[in-house]
Amino acid sequence: MTLTIKEPALPYLPIFVARQPIFTVDDTIWGYELLFRHSDSISYAQIADQVVATAKVIADGFSIATTGVDQDKKFLINFPPALLLQQTALSLPSDICIVEILETVQPTPEIISACLKMKADGYLLALDDFIGDPGFEPFLEIADIVKVDVLGLSPPEIIKIAQQLHRYQCQLLAEKIEDRQTYQLTRSLGFSFFQGYFFSKPEMIKGRKISTENIGKMQLMQELADEDFEVKKLAGIIANDISLSYRLLKHINSSFYALRQKIQSITQAITLLGSESLRQWLAVVLLSDLDQRQRAQEQVFTAVSRGRFLETTVKGLPVPPYPKETMFLLGLFSNLDALLGLSMQEIMAEMPLPLDIKKALCGEKNTAQAWLTLAVDIDNGDWPMMEQFLASHGLDPKKISIIHAQAKIWAARILARNHQP
Repeated sequence: MTLTIKEPALPYLPIFVARQPIFTVDDTIWGYELLFRHSDSISYAQIADQVVATAKVIADGFSIATTGVDQDKKFLINFPPALLLQQTALSLPSDICIVEILETVQPTPEIISACLKMKADGYLLALDDFIGDPGFEPFLEIADIVKVDVLGLSPPEIIKIAQQLHRYQCQLLAEKIEDRQTYQLTRSLGFSFFQGYFFSKPEMIKGRKISTENIGKMQLMQELADEDFEVKKLAGIIANDISLSYRLLKHINSSFYALRQKIQSITQAITLLGSESLRQWLAVVLLSDLDQRQRAQEQVFTAVSRGRFLETTVKGLPVPPYPKETMFLLGLFSNLDALLGLSMQEIMAEMPLPLDIKKALCGEKNTAQAWLTLAVDIDNGDWPMMEQFLASHGLDPKKISIIHAQAKIWAARILARNHQP
């Protein structure tokens, strides 16, 4: 018997929401940059439409982006000139929302006046993509945070910009960091916050080994990926692990399932969930347990939501490219290299996955890799690439945006339910 779970109705307009974590010097998540687009079209909206449409998107999408996130985290949101003048930020909480001034905004008297009003109302201001160009001094005088785009800059150029900015009363955020050298340089220069690809793909260290504790988890994940894995064996593993037993009962008795009677035995829980849902739940738990650091947990959240997104998307296709269970694993394992500090080639050598899935996870172009790229693009807010893929596959952007939002909600819920107090 497989328990059918009804997804909750969404009380908002379909939107695309992407978030990228921002870290402090001690590798904890300080906040996120949020990217929004209207779902009626993935293409970039015209500025004239943003006055009405984007303000509504921000108001509706903010609750999705903050689902499952600690209340003390900050959220940086891009504001074009029209929205700055409209004071759209006032619709969002000033204690966690930071107004990010796009690099295309000019510091006219009207814009500066609007920014000062928002500061008076308690909002922090961040200047985006600063690379040392003149003309932005009025923004630098009032900005609380300046984001320095370090991509493509030489160390001397970064040093010069940092020295220039230290004259102002602002904190520095290094964005688009892609390697450890740049990260270490910006840390030494007094930057407070860090954002970029480097934090998604930790530095590869030759000869790094998986910890003894994680070897057992990886072996079990390998068995779960095998289509011939027996449910009886899975039940035995859970029953012999006090932590897993407790978390499974907590999971099945949560309000999400709305069961009339409380489930008090592992056998009952397994029967109600069914083999596929049970395997999926255990895979998520094991992935979450690989690394408990905040940076890693953000990667886990991304992987789980990708798995759910891909699984749900292909389930509605007349001819799915792969079984939905396989698509879930494709998304779930997409960050394993970052979590374990090993190359994906090393990890996939031991995984009993279909060859196409292994190749896709290792970066080879094939059908599976194209679908995984869709999941990555929607997380990163790469709207033009998504539009091309969806059009070529006859997929409705509005429906895809709903699936993406639901996947984020589902991932936040399942990870929160299975986190040990």
